[in-house]
Amino acid sequence: MSSPSITQIRQSPRMSTAPAAAVRLIHALLEAMAGRRALHQVRPLLSPGPFTRLASYADTGHFRRMRIGPVRAQMPTERAVEASVTLLFAARPVSCAIRLDVRHDKWVCTDLTVLHPAALQAAA
Repeated sequence: MSSPSITQIRQSPRMSTAPAAAVRLIHALLEAMAGRRALHQVRPLLSPGPFTRLASYADTGHFRRMRIGPVRAQMPTERAVEASVTLLFAARPVSCAIRLDVRHDKWVCTDLTVLHPAALQAAA
């Protein structure tokens, strides 16, 4: 699902190594963080800890104004994807780290962390 109100994910050269299903999940997580996708749609695709953080990020409202910068993903194993995403808030970069693992033959987010949250307060 694409939304004209957010910047499309630009894939880095390494992103092509991540499976398409994992890339779609990363995009869905970012849409939910920005409030453009309902949290209940992605809830089954996250472990409890990352879902709590995602809901917290979405509730702050800070992510509604974000632009999505480059996404870099790598596969440390064939059943895991580690991605870093640059989120831009009023030209201030904030890093987001996402870990996906295969569980029961589907990709599940097992870690989701936004780094440098102080930059979010400065951009608010």
